[in-house]
Amino acid sequence: MRSILTALQEGRLFELPEAASKERVLAFLARILDANPNMEAGLDAGDEITRREKECNTGIGLGVAVPHVRGQREEGELYCAIGWSSQGIAWDATDASPVHLVVMYYIPGAQKNVYLKEVSTLFKAVRKGGGIEPIAKASDLNAVRNLLLDWVSSVLGDAGPEAVARMIKLEVRHAQAPEAPAAAAVGPQPSAAPAAVAGSRATSFSVLVAPPNGAIVLASDDDCVARLEREPDLAQRLAVGVSFSAGGRQIFVTGSMTYSGARVLYLCVAIAANPPVSDVSKS
Repeated sequence: MRSILTALQEGRLFELPEAASKERVLAFLARILDANPNMEAGLDAGDEITRREKECNTGIGLGVAVPHVRGQREEGELYCAIGWSSQGIAWDATDASPVHLVVMYYIPGAQKNVYLKEVSTLFKAVRKGGGIEPIAKASDLNAVRNLLLDWVSSVLGDAGPEAVARMIKLEVRHAQAPEAPAAAAVGPQPSAAPAAVAGSRATSFSVLVAPPNGAIVLASDDDCVARLEREPDLAQRLAVGVSFSAGGRQIFVTGSMTYSGARVLYLCVAIAANPPVSDVSKS
């Protein structure tokens, strides 16, 4: 389950929209795979995954589905994106149960056996963790993340990955805890992370800037994607790193990762006063 651990560490866990269809979920998670800078050129994850799903249902039972796309080239690492649905998705799985956890994989040629072992380990972790019910009834995405980290820790015996899992969980809990008043400091200080104020709420999302295609917003809400992608000079405003208003929200860049081809993935937080104009992302 190392690729799941990496996905949690890199923010590739998303809350799926309520009443989302199987087709919509596949299309959404395929967009995340397409944003992987190591995805081979010319491979359309959405088309390939849809084709494979028609040939063989990927619902493995116990409320879990593992749709996947196989790469043509050998090199590369197993890569996944994770979707969670509290309501459950009709998947026509082997046990006829609704799916609450979708783990979508990109499988390079040399990683076929790694993928099979990971899926087997995931199935074992679900059974060892008491089934899918705790995740299905989780209160929010942070609770799901902590439960998944418990699964990872329970099945990865070596100290390295388990230590990383514990570290991520500690970071998540620290981020959820209210901040203590800061002591007075002298001189310039690093920019503070955005703090939610009374009557507001914060949501997270990502933006992939991939020249010459512009900015691709990775959010689960279609209206939000449309609003932000209509914003003029969105890529340039993200690059500055200073908060700005867009789509009826105040946008903060909390981190970024640079890849080959001048591609940059920005991790963002939006602060909106209640009631919100529209949901940015439930991730």
